[in-house]
Amino acid sequence: MSFQWTTNDIATMTISIYETNLTLNKAACKHFEEVSHVLLGFDDTTNQIAIKPVTKEDIDNEIYPATQLHRISLGKSYGRITNKNFIENISNRFGLDFSKNQCYKFQAKYDVIHQMMIIQL
Repeated sequence: MSFQWTTNDIATMTISIYETNLTLNKAACKHFEEVSHVLLGFDDTTNQIAIKPVTKEDIDNEIYPATQLHRISLGKSYGRITNKNFIENISNRFGLDFSKNQCYKFQAKYDVIHQMMIIQL
């Protein structure tokens, strides 16, 4: 027997990139349940973007400048980070054309060591 096992789409962390926001599926949201802000970043050399949770303690201790904090709002089945400038920046850098596609979906992995979600574009 040579079965090919399929993945469970519900358990797969997926990030959808729309023209104005990043949307995280329920599986991806579990890493952000205790926070209201995140850091957003990108790496041109590896074609990756990252979402790093920022705790209330980090905010209170002013670990990160307020200008780098992005609000994340969580619903029952999704999370959303709205930042049109960030989306424009990554769409230009990585060739995402929203006139051709309404959204782009990518699988994500959570890097426990660096405490951030990594999305390979």
